Amino acid sequence: MRHSRRRSSRNWIIAAAVVVIAGLVVLQFWPGNGEPVGPDANRPAGAAGGGDANGAGLPEVPHLAGGGTAEGDGADANDSAHPSDVAARDANAELTRLRDLPADTATRLVQQGEQLLAQGKKVAGRAVLTKALLSGSLGGVTADSVRSKLEALADEMIFSRRIVEGDPYVATYTFGEGEVLQRVERKLELHVPNQMTLKINKLASGAQIRAGQTLKVIRGPFHAIVDKGDFTMDIYLHREGSEPAYVKRLRVGLGRNGTTPTGLWRVRLGSKRDRAPWFPPASAEEQRSIMPGQPGYPLGKRGYWIGLEGIDEHTERHEGYGVHGTNDPSSIGRAESLGCIRLADADIELVFFLLYEHWSTVRVRK
Repeated sequence: MRHSRRRSSRNWIIAAAVVVIAGLVVLQFWPGNGEPVGPDANRPAGAAGGGDANGAGLPEVPHLAGGGTAEGDGADANDSAHPSDVAARDANAELTRLRDLPADTATRLVQQGEQLLAQGKKVAGRAVLTKALLSGSLGGVTADSVRSKLEALADEMIFSRRIVEGDPYVATYTFGEGEVLQRVERKLELHVPNQMTLKINKLASGAQIRAGQTLKVIRGPFHAIVDKGDFTMDIYLHREGSEPAYVKRLRVGLGRNGTTPTGLWRVRLGSKRDRAPWFPPASAEEQRSIMPGQPGYPLGKRGYWIGLEGIDEHTERHEGYGVHGTNDPSSIGRAESLGCIRLADADIELVFFLLYEHWSTVRVRK
C-alpha cells in the first residue's frame, strides 16, 4: 500500500514537472517575450520612427489624409538592414539611375513635364521635371528654367499650407487628446524635423497645438546633393515608393585644396545642434574649443551644426565633417573651409529644418 502511494506521488510530481516545462517552452516562443518581433527588431536604440513610446500603431485612416498612411514605408521584417539604410540605398540608386539619362532624353522629359503642368497635373509634372534636372544632362539655361519652376512648385506644394491632391509628400493629421508633435512625427514615420512642421503651419512652438487641430505634415526624408564644381547644394525629397521631388538650390562654401571628401554621407544620429561649441579639426593651427559669443566663433549667428557620417567606400573612413553656418559670408561660393560644407545664415537654418538624423543623405560630387 505504501509502495502504491509512493508511485502515485512520484507520478504526480513527474506530471507537474512536465506541465511546468511545457509552459516555459510556450512562454519562450510566445510573441512579445524574449527578442522583439516585427520591423523594429533591428532598430538601434534611440532611432526615430516605428511607433510612439507606448508602441501605438498608426492612427485610423481618417486621421491621416492627403498623402495616404505611412504603412509599408519601413523595411521588411526579415530585412536585416535598418529602414534608414534601405532608404539611403534606394535614394542613391535612384540618383545613379537618373545620372545615366542621355541629354536628348532629358530634353524630352522637360517638354513632357511642361505639358503636364500646363494641363494642371502638378504632381506628375514635378516628377518628370525632377528626373530631367537630377540627370545633370540639361544645358545651363534649360536647367535654370526647370529649377525655377520646381522651386516655385515646392513653395506652393511643400512649404505652404496648401494640399495638392495626390501629392505623396504631404498629408494632414488631426491631433487627438494628449498627443504631442514629437510623438506624432515618430508614429507617422515622417522623417522631417518638427521645426519644419511648425514653420509651414505658422506655429511658434508645439505647445500651441490643441486636440482636434489639423496640421499639414511633410512625408520625408529630404536629401542633399553638393556639387563641388559650382559650389551648390540641391535639396530634394525622396521616399520609398515615390518619385523624387526637387525642392531648392543653395550656395555653399567648401574645403580649400579639395579637402571636402566626395561620396555619400548620412546625417549622423544625435549630431544636430544649434549654438554648438566649435572644436577645430586636427589640421587647425590652434587647438581650443570656441563657444557661441566668443571671439572667433565660426558657425554663424545661431551656431547650427549638422554632423555627417560616411556610408560608402569613399567616405566611411572620414570623421568630423559636417554642414554648418559661417561668420564669413564671403566664403560662400569659394573653397576656404577646413573641409566642412558652409552655408549662409538663412540657408543653414532651412537645411537644419529639413535634414533628418539617420535618414537624410548628402551626396558630394566633384
